[in-house]
Amino acid sequence: MIRAVIDTNLIVSYLLTQSATLSRLIDHWEQGHFVYVISPALLRELREVVYRPRLRQHMRLDPGILLEVIEADAEIIAGDLVLTGVCRDPKDDPFIACAVEGQAAYLVTGDHDLLDLGAYEGVRMIRAYDFGQLLDSLMEQT
Repeated sequence: MIRAVIDTNLIVSYLLTQSATLSRLIDHWEQGHFVYVISPALLRELREVVYRPRLRQHMRLDPGILLEVIEADAEIIAGDLVLTGVCRDPKDDPFIACAVEGQAAYLVTGDHDLLDLGAYEGVRMIRAYDFGQLLDSLMEQT
């Protein structure tokens, strides 16, 4: 089973826009086509960001419902691994640490600092659209 970490910005974008690409990723996850891996620190960050008043007023979906689903259905790892200096933006290191500790094959992101890194310790940085394409092609094969 494919394991992936999803960048907080993509979840926020989904709540704001419900774009076709991000909706497809959420559908793949809900259908069990990949394991969504998250750490307690990333879950805290997500919770804090989605409840910011300036963002909350523009959301098309109730973030509380999605957070409940993530807490119930994502694989929450211990979050013991700490990495520093891996990415040029230190705020991205916790995402990489989560992916490495959670043995994820992919870190799904739109963040150029992560995408420019390309890969780290077997974790490939990938855009949401490309990850969706990958999942679509895998589902066609089954």
